[in-house]
Amino acid sequence: VEEAREGYRPQAAEGAMLYFLITKLCLVDHMYQYSLDSFMTFFEKSVHKAQKKDDLKDRVLCLRDSLRMTIFMWVSRGLFERHKTIFLAQLTFNLMKRGIIGNRDWNETHFQFLLRAPTKVLDQNPLHWLPDSAWESAAALGEIDEFSKFVGDLVEAAPRFREWFNAAAPENEKLPLNWAALDKNLFEKMLIVRCLRPDRMTSSLKNFIRSTLPDGDAYIECDSTLNSLEILESSLTDSTPKTPIYFILSAGSNVVADLDRKASANGLEKGVSYHNVSMGQGQDVVAMSCLETAHRNGHWVILNNVHLMPNWLVELEKKLDEYSSDGSHSKFRVFLTSDPSKSIPVGILNRCIKLTNEPPTGLKANLKRAWCFFSKESIDDADSKTKSILFGLCHFHSILMERKQFGPMGFNMKYPFSIGDLRDSATCLQNYMDNSGGGKIPWQDLKYIFGEIMYGGHIVNDFDRLLANEYLNFFMKDDLLDETEMYPFAEDEKGLSFMSPAPTSFEKYIDHIDKNMSVDTPIAFGLHPNAEIEFRTQQSNNIFNTLKELQPRGIFNTEGVATPQNVADAKSHDLLDKFGDKYFDVEELVRNLDEMGPYQNVFIQEMDVINALLAEIKRSIKELQLGFAGELTMSESMEDLMMSLYNDNVPATWAKLAWPSMKSLSSWNKNLSDRFFQLEEWMNSPSDIPKVTWLSGLVNPTSFLTAICQVTAQKNQWELDKLVTFTRVTKLMSAEEIDSNSRDGAFIIGLNLQGASWDVVGSQIEKSKPKEIFCPMPVMNVKAVTKEKANNGGFYHCPVYMTEQRGPTWYFNAQLKTTSPPARWVLAGVALIGEIA
Repeated sequence: VEEAREGYRPQAAEGAMLYFLITKLCLVDHMYQYSLDSFMTFFEKSVHKAQKKDDLKDRVLCLRDSLRMTIFMWVSRGLFERHKTIFLAQLTFNLMKRGIIGNRDWNETHFQFLLRAPTKVLDQNPLHWLPDSAWESAAALGEIDEFSKFVGDLVEAAPRFREWFNAAAPENEKLPLNWAALDKNLFEKMLIVRCLRPDRMTSSLKNFIRSTLPDGDAYIECDSTLNSLEILESSLTDSTPKTPIYFILSAGSNVVADLDRKASANGLEKGVSYHNVSMGQGQDVVAMSCLETAHRNGHWVILNNVHLMPNWLVELEKKLDEYSSDGSHSKFRVFLTSDPSKSIPVGILNRCIKLTNEPPTGLKANLKRAWCFFSKESIDDADSKTKSILFGLCHFHSILMERKQFGPMGFNMKYPFSIGDLRDSATCLQNYMDNSGGGKIPWQDLKYIFGEIMYGGHIVNDFDRLLANEYLNFFMKDDLLDETEMYPFAEDEKGLSFMSPAPTSFEKYIDHIDKNMSVDTPIAFGLHPNAEIEFRTQQSNNIFNTLKELQPRGIFNTEGVATPQNVADAKSHDLLDKFGDKYFDVEELVRNLDEMGPYQNVFIQEMDVINALLAEIKRSIKELQLGFAGELTMSESMEDLMMSLYNDNVPATWAKLAWPSMKSLSSWNKNLSDRFFQLEEWMNSPSDIPKVTWLSGLVNPTSFLTAICQVTAQKNQWELDKLVTFTRVTKLMSAEEIDSNSRDGAFIIGLNLQGASWDVVGSQIEKSKPKEIFCPMPVMNVKAVTKEKANNGGFYHCPVYMTEQRGPTWYFNAQLKTTSPPARWVLAGVALIGEIA
């Protein structure tokens, strides 16, 4: 017996690993809760599904493979698409750590680098085509023994690496020099892709999983050939009277339609043996009544939007337990739907089979869904003008829905646009067209209703509102009544075009979309193709940040791998060496100042902030070192600081006192040193401002811009509240080229153009160069003028943000010359960014 039991140990070990793996998924989203009872149900199912073998070892291998796929399919059906890759990667890495898959020994150092992507600040980046962030990551990679020659090879073979870097899918291309051999070791190749082309990491990770995990394609493509109805049918076979099916909703999904079809196919009648209850105030009594009837008679009950009544769900949980102990009718089934919500009791989520039903993504799918929302009869009965405008409205709706994927470059904030906005806009359109009597179309009225009320009612950011209105200005015009281009400002993009059709029938509009809308491209939104790089980089960063959070803390048994304490201890000493004696004597400076003007106030306030920040850095680090020495008990805040230092993140207590930043800790430290140096330089001559001020090196740059207006108002006896800043871009790229202070205002530097490029010779905005995410701006002269003078034509009023996060980090608008319509740059999401991560 003992020997036979030992033979099944690999199966048991796999089961334990999988169970603890899925119980951690609640860290990704509260909805991902799984009980041991539910797990055992599918464990037993996998045993029955496994292929029979006479040999014990072969049988155990079949059991293990069956368990792995059964559990993965059960869990992945309840995960959002963005989380499925995370779960699959976590599964693959855990199997590699155990030596079950992979043909090489596990290397914890490489794995930690993959997760953390640390950076190392070196001297000036010698490769103009390589972003600084990639150069700093490559420098950190060079500290790993196997990659010690990588930075040198990168510089020496720069043309060949540049060719690889510029490839559309570099993860599928051979690396230059001896690094080409990494095609046989995709894990190590991923480290290079992570450094140089992080936007391709999602694809690279999937390639790695396909080649490493046995039958990897089956996991990557799991359920891809099934529609939502077929997945529901499969899940129904696993459900029981005591195991409800829980639909986790997302915008645009429609799970009730599938359930209605399945209920009808099973001979259930709506309102009689199939009960549909929309939860809300007072509906708990109705729901309980339906559950009692269904429990006794074998009916189906669907309770919609249960997140609206989280407290009642505790009663529901008790009732389901009661039914389970009493014994329900074998055909009794319960279905629940809700948005993701942390208020849903864990007990409810634990017992359910969870399903997500996300609508297809992409502009084409959104446009078809928007068009098909209207009935064929209503479209075919409409007049030609209404059809054309409605098509333009559907396209506008689809653009707003899909632009969210581009993150801060798409919108400054997230908005709950929905099909309801389209429906209400279409109703207003119909009313206007009925009242117009076939006369002139009231474009201005329609644009106001759509842009300021229906969709604009959600929008609270002024730049996002301007964006929506510029889209409407492009779509809502007389050209829409005939065939016109629907991709904004795409005339110089070869082969990328989508024309609106001449008025036709409902079906022919759908055919037109299918035949003429190409693959998704940023061009369709008015964005530059580079925007996709930013989007995919953020997507891959989110995956690895989540994987990093899922790793166990404090377990580093691999020889030669630095523990979090080792890394944090070394970094804390470095930081104290660097900043231990840094301090500004503000009181002494104020005493020695002859006159305190607006600029002096700005710099003194900056010094106060830096002093407070440095004091907290020193205090927290010394406290941590006492904890490491055993003189203090390690508190939660000290552990958080240790993990932040280890993960190269800016600690939360430091960030609270500092400026908005998305940098890694290594880059942030360099940035802090540079800020300190700028203030030290000013202290040498406090009566004057620097010839060129590094604006993005100020904690509060708005105060400096206000000081410019104050000085101008005092000098010319003007009213301060009537002045605004106006920018003029010089042709000088460095502060050293400026030999004197500005005569009217102040010179600034340190801004980077995102979404477009700057033509230094022509002094105007131009289209971005391929792969160029940021374009450093020349020195700019900022002066104060009256509001009337600042609103001249021929300028794009470019928003300036502190970080790539945009949104709340905005602080002023810079006027940039343009020969193209300013609307082009609005739709392209063009902005000036102070600090680049």
